Amino acid sequence: MKKFVFIAVLLLSMSTLTFAQFPGGGTPPTPEESAKRNTERMTTELKLTPEQVVKVDSINLVFAKRQTELFQKAQGGDRSQMREEMQKLNTEREAAYAKVLTKEQLETYKKGVAERRANRGGGGF
Repeated sequence: MKKFVFIAVLLLSMSTLTFAQFPGGGTPPTPEESAKRNTERMTTELKLTPEQVVKVDSINLVFAKRQTELFQKAQGGDRSQMREEMQKLNTEREAAYAKVLTKEQLETYKKGVAERRANRGGGGF
């Protein structure tokens, strides 16, 4: 009986860990959800104006969709090529932000990206 309880608890805890990968039950966020989350974070951290929020949200949505496409193409493929394409994508996104954000906001954005990369070993805004 003790073995049964132990195995049941073990299986339950393992299933809980798999659902902890992504919010919403183990599925990755949609591009729209990612864009919304990034826009909300940027609005708070960068103190965006209402006009900037609209433009940044549009930028975030476009690049979230392109990022999702890259991830889907890279399934089981060449990760180094995907990494290069992601770096290009991030450079393009930063250039788009530079057209919308003030210099101070752009510097704050860059610092936030650097901090997040340092904290989790990679990634972006």
